[in-house]
Amino acid sequence: MPLPEEKKNEIRDRLNRDPDFRDEFVTQARNMYIKALKFNPGLEDDINKFEQILGADPGTYAFDKGEADELDIFEKILDAFDNQVLQEEKENSTIN
Repeated sequence: MPLPEEKKNEIRDRLNRDPDFRDEFVTQARNMYIKALKFNPGLEDDINKFEQILGADPGTYAFDKGEADELDIFEKILDAFDNQVLQEEKENSTIN
């Protein structure tokens, strides 16, 4: 489920002003990469872009018009991660 723009703006602001939050945000996203890529291997380019955006100093990454930002990409990562977890649960469940 996509985040509302107001919530995205709050998160962007916090990512830019709170280095500890930014570090934790990146760490949690990295913890999801393997499962996300397992579900959707096409995310590799988005993940690389995500790393570039969050590896740059806050507010310095230049976006092209209409280009996905870090939160748009994170939503894709989270969606693929959630879907992979569901798929694994389904495969591991037993049907009697």
